[in-house]
Amino acid sequence: MPVTTSRRYREVLKVFSKHGLSHILEGAGLRHAKNRSTTGIHLRQAFEELGTTFIKFGQILSTRNDLLPEKITSELEKLQTGVPPLPFEDIKAVIEEELGPISTVFTHLDETPLAAASIGQVHKARTTEGKEVAVKVRRPGITDQVELDLKILSRLSHRLVHFPKMEETRQIEDLYYEFSETLRTELNFLKEAEHMETISHNFHSWPKVHIPSIDRKRTTSRVLTMKYMEGLRFAEFSNQHKNDPDFIETRKAIAEFSAEVLLKMVFEDGVFHADIHQGNFLLDENNELIILDFGMIGTIDYHTRQKLMNIALSFSSKDAELLTDALLDITLESGQGAEMDALTTDVKRLISRTSGRALEDIPLGEVLGDLFTILRRYHLRLPPTAALLFKTLIMAEGTGRAIDPGFELQSTLEKQSRHWMKERYRPDHLGKDMWRYTKLWKDIGKETPLMIKRVMRKGMNIGVEPKGWEKIIAHFHIMVNRIAITLLLSSFIIALSLLLSVFRPDEGYQLLSWFLWSLFFLSLILGIYLITSILRSKNKFKNKTR
Repeated sequence: MPVTTSRRYREVLKVFSKHGLSHILEGAGLRHAKNRSTTGIHLRQAFEELGTTFIKFGQILSTRNDLLPEKITSELEKLQTGVPPLPFEDIKAVIEEELGPISTVFTHLDETPLAAASIGQVHKARTTEGKEVAVKVRRPGITDQVELDLKILSRLSHRLVHFPKMEETRQIEDLYYEFSETLRTELNFLKEAEHMETISHNFHSWPKVHIPSIDRKRTTSRVLTMKYMEGLRFAEFSNQHKNDPDFIETRKAIAEFSAEVLLKMVFEDGVFHADIHQGNFLLDENNELIILDFGMIGTIDYHTRQKLMNIALSFSSKDAELLTDALLDITLESGQGAEMDALTTDVKRLISRTSGRALEDIPLGEVLGDLFTILRRYHLRLPPTAALLFKTLIMAEGTGRAIDPGFELQSTLEKQSRHWMKERYRPDHLGKDMWRYTKLWKDIGKETPLMIKRVMRKGMNIGVEPKGWEKIIAHFHIMVNRIAITLLLSSFIIALSLLLSVFRPDEGYQLLSWFLWSLFFLSLILGIYLITSILRSKNKFKNKTR
């Protein structure tokens, strides 16, 4: 029997309540949780219990260190999408619905999956042409479940941001829209096939990077067929070769090369693999890199790439003012905005903590963690893609350390940034920039006289949009509501008092008399409760202003 929206919504609320997370839904917020140290644990457990959509949303939230405390994001990083595999008959049914009878497309299809995840599972097969392939099949019914859960998440995120104390979750509604689009894309295997072909094309001149080719005849939105590629995880490779005399140099080269591959995706191509973990980065028998699973992809535009380069270069040059400007340039202001002098002072402290250490000895995760803390302190938030990228870089550093424990991505990032900065000032790139700016000024020159004419004819209205008044407006609404309830309650009590003073029921109307007296006493109790709550809020306000 299909689950209705209201039933699923009740189930979600029940799970949140079971894990002691009612304060999040009631507006107390993550910052104000009574036991904040365990909020992340309970949030992770609730997401795991609620399934695919909530797990994926938790994974996205884990990238937002600029919005949420580290204790919460570090717990959400533990969310895994691995699930028990579906029966082979269910998988076979999906393949035959999409491609026709199994015997017409594959001569062999392994019943035991190579991998099973929340969206799909992968089986090894052999095509009728004799090629070995990996077949990724979307779980039946998962699309309907995701769409239902997205409706619930939309309702919850909209509810969260309308509470006055939810400072850290103000941007969750915006994050939800980004996430819903990403998840719907991940459900469509044709999109994943496009990602694989795009990134494969970007690495056509890198012979040591291998991305499985797509079998388009056997690929649909629910079935993705690709070349089967086999390799070792970095940790497995380390264990197998730890006694080789040249292993130290080999592992350093592999770790640095894998970092260069990711950085090329980011700074040169603007399309990057956003799920960098050991299961997706493998080494073949020639120590060449195999990249798998392109369901989660990040895209980053040219201007944002330049801003990221500025952050890397200003940090490596230990220039606090430049780093502050670079941070403000890439972030989106919210709330009260940033106090420039105080922000620069905090950035200087960050730089001074690392100034006595060699660049290769500074973990990127440590630097980004400190930067995220500063961003939250000054109510600055990152664009979703930049936040995802920073988290991907931290994951990439961890993946590199699986083969080389001494690997630091910061050193490679700094070297590559300098290389790309030189590329930026090549004559052909400068020519493109000059053409872009010339066109911009030409357009401004055309539009300005027209704008001036319109202003002279019709006049000009200047509007002011107040910011930071959300809490005041919310409290004003509460105050007005209390006044309205007080007036209604007072009128009700007076009306009942007058009625009871003149009403003399006969024996047949005793029940009505009891009913009216019950309403009268209930109204008195509500009045006392209202007075008590007003006094409590008044005391809280006094305490806050001391």
